[in-house]
Amino acid sequence: MYRIIFRTCDAVSSVHGAARPFGLDKRETIKLCFRSLVQSLDGFEHSIHVVADKISDELRQFFLQYNVTLTEGNFGNDESFRTCLRLAFTYDDADWVYVCEDDYLHAPQAFLWIDDLIANREKILLTKSRRSMKRILPIDYRRSLNTMPLFIHPPDYPDRYKPRERDPSYIFVSRYCHWRQVANSTFTFMAEARTLKKYRSVLEHAATGADDGYMSNNIFARYSFGGRALCLSPIPGVSTHMHEEVMTPLVDWRKIAREMMDGSWVANRS
Repeated sequence: MYRIIFRTCDAVSSVHGAARPFGLDKRETIKLCFRSLVQSLDGFEHSIHVVADKISDELRQFFLQYNVTLTEGNFGNDESFRTCLRLAFTYDDADWVYVCEDDYLHAPQAFLWIDDLIANREKILLTKSRRSMKRILPIDYRRSLNTMPLFIHPPDYPDRYKPRERDPSYIFVSRYCHWRQVANSTFTFMAEARTLKKYRSVLEHAATGADDGYMSNNIFARYSFGGRALCLSPIPGVSTHMHEEVMTPLVDWRKIAREMMDGSWVANRS
């Protein structure tokens, strides 16, 4: 079961003041991104809970067209994330929880690819490290990566390819794409509810000041694990942050956005 927690606020255009692509304003971006998420979930068992911070009447009516649970409040950024966490901690351990900010556009195949990774996780992530490599591999040679807590970060940020930002990482191949180990994410991520409960104290601490850097540094493995989790992003990414400077490369997001806005979206499940 996929439990989607969509965190939204149309009162603030952009926390960092970055320009939106395709000439969209914040409200148009939210609608576009939510539609793309709903369409990518077609055919998969799921629920959607919208956590809405100071939203307009227009956006409220938009969400109520869909089969969602809507929680509204005058939260502020920190408290809206805490509200998402409180919801996540109520789900069954085996549920996969996707905490999603409102400005991520999803490709039609997003959950098809994610579901394939989850369903075949044991085989895809199987890693047998030799004892002689234990000093340089970011893994206890007696364990495999397929036994460790897993987070999924659906976009693929372009700064990961800049010369000073490149890091050694594991690469895996699934049916549809490659998956690359990453050491940081935003507050848009997916994990089993049991995994979120395991790192509850870190996540709750990260809510103060909306500190996704603290979350990443204290949950995700980089060069060594030591009780930390494996975080993976797909190559190419299956979502993009809707800011002009950080959009996922190798995907025609303009085409996807145009098809969504024209109402001609067709999810390809072949």
